[in-house]
Amino acid sequence: MREQGVRRVPREDIVPAVGVRLIVCCDSPVCNHAVLMDPRPVFGASRYWPAVGQSYRFRCQCGHRVAQVSYTDNADQAEGPISAAALKLWF
Repeated sequence: MREQGVRRVPREDIVPAVGVRLIVCCDSPVCNHAVLMDPRPVFGASRYWPAVGQSYRFRCQCGHRVAQVSYTDNADQAEGPISAAALKLWF
């Protein structure tokens, strides 16, 4: 039985411990920003996820609007910025 006054976190807001992660890397030759994130809360079902390759759906902190999109097979790192050293694990 549920306790009164206790709200449950919606299932879509719970990041799975492991699973596919989206890697978005700025395509500017002078920028090295990249981000690793769970695509489920942002894009929903996998059929709406960005295609692998060059994408114009993202804007980098540097202002560049072209990015390279790829996916991990499995990751247990939290969402957010990822270091260049960590990105080398997938490239």
